Amino acid sequence: MLNPARATGVPAGISPVPGPVDGVASARPASPAEQVLVDFLETHLALQPHLGFDGTAGWKYRSVYDLVAAHGRWFTPAPLPAEVQPLPERHCFANAAATEREHPLLAYTEGFAVATGSPVPTAHAWCTDSRGRAIDPTWSELAGSAYLGIRLPAHLRPRAPRNWGVLEAPDSLYPLLRGGL
Repeated sequence: MLNPARATGVPAGISPVPGPVDGVASARPASPAEQVLVDFLETHLALQPHLGFDGTAGWKYRSVYDLVAAHGRWFTPAPLPAEVQPLPERHCFANAAATEREHPLLAYTEGFAVATGSPVPTAHAWCTDSRGRAIDPTWSELAGSAYLGIRLPAHLRPRAPRNWGVLEAPDSLYPLLRGGL
């Protein structure tokens, strides 16, 4: 179940962002896209006991879904501010990292998102501002989209030349699953 925004476990130096949902099971999603994300996460969490994650026995989190369920927050889609440039599609991790470097008041955030009109959530990265808004340099059409993710601390940001997703690459994900944020 997703923790409320006021819950502990938010990385040091990052303030929790309030969201429209306090938990997956106990709250009504604010949009159809949020419902798609809730269903996606609940389905993956329900399947875990049947998949035999023996390699993660003893870890704090058994999967990226556990990690996002424990620490994820809802972020409200917002139009790109005039000073933030749209960047190429299919490069969300590099785009979000570059945008954060150029605009230090924004925070690099990773998790799952649903694009407008899509029935399928995807691993995604974007930036967030202090008001809990998703500032996404990769996806230009935001109406109806949903963002559920974790503001990652500075030491976990993707680095060039790879710019892989932190929650996707084994060398960065596995330590988070073992010990937490």
